[in-house]
Amino acid sequence: MPEPGSIFDILGPIMTGPSSSHTAGAVRIGKMARYLADAELKKVEITFYGSLAETYKGHMTDAGLVGGLLGMSVDSPDIKNALAKAREEGVELIIHLNKSSDKNPNTIELNLISEEGQIFIEGVTIGGGEILISRINDNPIAIRGKEPLLILFVEGRKISDVQIDVAKLGIDVDTKNAKESGDLLIFPMMRSPNKSDLNTMASIRGVRKVKFIPMLYDYGPVRGAPLFLSISEMLSKAEKHQGGLVGLVEDYEMNRSVLTKSAIREKLKKIWIVMKESAHKGLTGKNPVVGGLVPGDDAKRLFENCKRGTTVGGNILPLAIAYALAAMEINASMGRVCAAPTAGSCGVLPGVLCAVEEKRKISEEVIVDALLVAGIYGAIIASLAPVSGALGGCQSEVGVASAMAAAALVITVGGQPEQTAQAMAIALKNILGLVCDPVAGPVEVPCIKRNAIGVANAFAAADMALAGIKSVIPPDEVIYALRNVQALLPPELRDTTLGGLGATETALRLKEEWLKKCSSLE
Repeated sequence: MPEPGSIFDILGPIMTGPSSSHTAGAVRIGKMARYLADAELKKVEITFYGSLAETYKGHMTDAGLVGGLLGMSVDSPDIKNALAKAREEGVELIIHLNKSSDKNPNTIELNLISEEGQIFIEGVTIGGGEILISRINDNPIAIRGKEPLLILFVEGRKISDVQIDVAKLGIDVDTKNAKESGDLLIFPMMRSPNKSDLNTMASIRGVRKVKFIPMLYDYGPVRGAPLFLSISEMLSKAEKHQGGLVGLVEDYEMNRSVLTKSAIREKLKKIWIVMKESAHKGLTGKNPVVGGLVPGDDAKRLFENCKRGTTVGGNILPLAIAYALAAMEINASMGRVCAAPTAGSCGVLPGVLCAVEEKRKISEEVIVDALLVAGIYGAIIASLAPVSGALGGCQSEVGVASAMAAAALVITVGGQPEQTAQAMAIALKNILGLVCDPVAGPVEVPCIKRNAIGVANAFAAADMALAGIKSVIPPDEVIYALRNVQALLPPELRDTTLGGLGATETALRLKEEWLKKCSSLE
């Protein structure tokens, strides 16, 4: 059974919008490629596959990828200028599109030509900004940027003999967990190597070159075994844990990401600050959304109605929706947001928690508790079903976000662990089958307003669970149902602009206008 990862794989990254998979993930692939090339680039050939080939312009994937190659981080405000900056530095950029391949639709291939030579890299964005480098030259690999690595390129000598020589050096590398693939020998590192270490490794007979790949994350690699693998197991352990569900999740995360309890809570507070900032900043005026498909001030319109008291949904739900729309408008404007679990669903959790904090006077510590619980449900879901619209439709993004938010809402009012699980299950099954059918490509239509339905779904599910209403299908089985529906969903309804709303007459007109706009900017 797959193991859940860190809650910070789900509550993050803190990033520049508009897409966690297709923008932040692209930045990370670009940054890994930068470390592997480790020389001034002259030419970059990029191939986008599947849904990326259809939406890369709207999701700023090309800018994100090149930004990473230039050394930008996932939250850099300069990502939008990355293409122009690369051309200013004399880098030739060539983009190829492959829309009909059977490769993972989130695949990116890079052919990099530098002063040092040529290197081919294949990477996949797997959801929520997480990545997998799957090939270097002809060598299949599996690198996710979760731990520092030393990569030796070997030529004309047996890999096993090189490994023996490395072990004799006494350098602080993890020789026991070394992996080999073709002409590559990969070592996990205990620390960053110094120049002397690298020179010593490079002097080993048969070693053509040495590359150090630092961690891409600000929390430790997953080391220990998870304390539980399923929701049922988690609830059983929570009953016996002195700290209840929240305390159990803290222990879980300390074991997974090698962070202290205080560090975990401080990191969640920083995440909360970014969530609040995006929700509140989006209400201040007209947000300059990338595609121009929506006005950019819809959140402000609803917020004004909330202040006037003219909303029909009471004083919390419409406010939560306004905050969610605001965060998403910031995301669509390439502003700073927190993916939770994705950028395309980054409004749901901030929406519900900002409104509850404001109207119910919830403390910051309770918000952190709620984020812990939201994060663990997201981590368990993601271990079984991808959180990517391109891989599983919008049920994987807004659907999962609303399930996380429903569990979080239960925590804010002192609900029981079992009620968090029921809220999660009810919310998730309510949105099974929700398709990802973006109009033209930008993360605007219907993405922004879908966050609103995610908010409403979270409140409905939380209130039902708190009233003692249960999902007939157990929570763990609901997650398996999500995976089943993801697998059955046709490619046209998975972030390709080829089905649903994306294939309507108006959408086709908007797509043509959008592509002309993109061409004029190049």
